[in-house]
Amino acid sequence: MTLDLARVVRQVDTMVGSLDPERQVERFDALRAAWKDLDDGEINRRFSTARTSFLLARRESHYRQTHALPTIPASYSVVATDGSMIVPNRHSPARFYMINVGTVHLRYGSDPGATMVSEPDLRCSNDDLIVESNGRRIPVSDAIVGLRRAALELSTAARTACAQPEASLALIDGSLILWTLMGQDDTTAQAVLDEYLQALWTLRERRIPVASYISAPGAADFMNTLRVSICDYPLHGRQINCDDCRMRLVRDARTPACDILPNVTDGYLMSQIAGLLPGERTGAFASDSKILDRYGPELSVRFMYLNVGSEIARLEVPAWVADDDDALKLVHAVVYDQCQLGRGYPVALQEAHEMAVIGMADRQLVDELIERRMAAAGVTFTRTGKDGSKRDRFV
Repeated sequence: MTLDLARVVRQVDTMVGSLDPERQVERFDALRAAWKDLDDGEINRRFSTARTSFLLARRESHYRQTHALPTIPASYSVVATDGSMIVPNRHSPARFYMINVGTVHLRYGSDPGATMVSEPDLRCSNDDLIVESNGRRIPVSDAIVGLRRAALELSTAARTACAQPEASLALIDGSLILWTLMGQDDTTAQAVLDEYLQALWTLRERRIPVASYISAPGAADFMNTLRVSICDYPLHGRQINCDDCRMRLVRDARTPACDILPNVTDGYLMSQIAGLLPGERTGAFASDSKILDRYGPELSVRFMYLNVGSEIARLEVPAWVADDDDALKLVHAVVYDQCQLGRGYPVALQEAHEMAVIGMADRQLVDELIERRMAAAGVTFTRTGKDGSKRDRFV
């Protein structure tokens, strides 16, 4: 063991000793008051001119509205995909990466059944391994492989769902918002996004709802909306401006009004403050993410929170699904039912994950297969010293 636990204990004691229980009570009392006093018209008036430095949850009205669980269809089918990957390894004798997508199609009702497949995709061409950007040739990064994996998961879900005449829902794990597009050059971002949006459009044209499921969401979009709702700038005749507020914090030694709220997630808010009951969901909110400017109005992502019994999950759907009451009810009912069947997590996604996962033994087998085939083809290679030290420990 290399971790100095005695030192960690001292640091944990320091962290716990810094907590102020009375201050925490005050902050959670303020959170309950902010939730109770939230005014739809006032918050939207504030949004119209506010300059904030964080993501917000937006809708036209009924911010605190909840929706009861709809009737579960007697028969439905769900297509789910998940993926895993082997990223490029500079210590490997061959330059490649692999994306493995697990696809599951589950049918319920009068004609039950299940289909599960795994589709590995090994990519080794120059076009796959090199990104052209402003005349530069950049080796593909783990982030870019992750983006390509997300696009492949969604396109596989769309292809599979469209091939099933009775498909009710396409379901993927994680966010529909490609957050890792931030920081990528325009050429790379657009290439991935084109494939991703084409899959969304295919599902839109076939009227097959698609949703993503996020377990234990860490987002705080609605919490940030509450922060705007209690900002004291309008009381002083000023427009809300977070950058200006932080400058005043340093210059005037003032405490921003929104700092009274605790640093908790939307999941905590919906569970402990809003009291979202099992089976209930919130309304659908628009995200402030600038990435969604690339999606277009019909494919722009809306999100909501659903109490599946074991947790508050975040669901994301395209705008066309959110605007279609029947489609949204179907997503709500099917995802909740899937979570009950999967003891707290959609069973279709569980099975898709099992089909997709690449374990350490699988990774070693792929490496050994490549080495054997290269040796048989007369290709010689050497391993780096670091890689050798990892494979053969001698101390």
